Amino acid sequence: MSAQTPASTQPAEGIRILYAGAAIVACLVGVYFIRDVVAPVFLAITLVLTARPLVLWLDSRRVPKLVSTLIGMVVVFLVLLAILFAVVVAMIQFVQAIPNYADRFNVMYQQATEQLLALGVSQDMINQWLSTFDYTRLLGYLTGVMSSVQFWVTFLGSLLLFVAFVAVDLTDTSEQRSKLAAVRPNLAAALLDFSWRVRKYWVVNTIFGLCVAVINMGILTWLQIPLVLTWGILAFVTAYIPNVGFIIGMVPPALMALLARDLQTMVIMVAAYLVVNFVASMVIQPKVTGDAVGLNITTTFISLVFWSIIIGPLGALLAVPLTLFCKAVLFDADPKTRWLSIFMGGNLDSIGVETEAALPARTEAEEQTGDNAGLS
Repeated sequence: MSAQTPASTQPAEGIRILYAGAAIVACLVGVYFIRDVVAPVFLAITLVLTARPLVLWLDSRRVPKLVSTLIGMVVVFLVLLAILFAVVVAMIQFVQAIPNYADRFNVMYQQATEQLLALGVSQDMINQWLSTFDYTRLLGYLTGVMSSVQFWVTFLGSLLLFVAFVAVDLTDTSEQRSKLAAVRPNLAAALLDFSWRVRKYWVVNTIFGLCVAVINMGILTWLQIPLVLTWGILAFVTAYIPNVGFIIGMVPPALMALLARDLQTMVIMVAAYLVVNFVASMVIQPKVTGDAVGLNITTTFISLVFWSIIIGPLGALLAVPLTLFCKAVLFDADPKTRWLSIFMGGNLDSIGVETEAALPARTEAEEQTGDNAGLS
């Protein structure tokens, strides 16, 4: 009988895996239909977690918890508003500058047409290729996107409101954490590990984004390409998009280099961008970010595509934090599935591997220093 026990339990285990897979798919379908709510809520949670060390530091200085929470909330608000203001200014400058290069665009259009005719391409084929492209239509589209004030105001208002709610709820989490640690100690350890990793992710990406933006602005200034500040802000914002963000931030200034200067300047700019951003975004940053958050490059890229489909445009921004959260809840919280984290780039030594009976209680002071999280 004992020899047949493992064989008899294998189908049940397989059925449980199928049930779990079906449940995950059902959850993802639900997230897809409410992505307009999930995205700002999750972004608010990660931002509040990132600002939490400041709140804990103020608490350690005997500042009242409500006051420290309000200060942390204001800091998050100011950072969001500063980034939004910079992006809006950059967009306005870009839209206002486009009409100045309309004549240059028409000249380049005629030159390209003459070159294609000289190579034997028929006029009908050229017209067919370019029939769907209209410079005026492109300008109108960009202007329309910039003028969708209602959408951006609604999103920003919802985000700020969620940040306020989450910040208030996290004013004092010692009681909730103690109760969770008593009932599900591994889940408590995994969530604490997630909070530290997502915090380090935002900090590392912000530092890299600022450094790369400054270097890119130096390249653009050297080449005398207009709207240097605009493209620097674009490089900083797109730095939060893993793997492909620098490509998105490179295309608009490359087009501006072609319109404002010449083809040679554009080629030099693209080459310089590729060297700097490839080394920073594809070599150095993935290594540093991977060590900080425990995700390899393959997992990061797959998460970028996956969450962009599920969440939408914000999925590209939240790809790594969302993957870290799912990894913490689905894999790290259960000793039976924790080994799957290895294939995502995780390290079992950095995950809470305490047994259900021996997990020590984690205090707010330990959370602040990060000693028990292994991330100090």
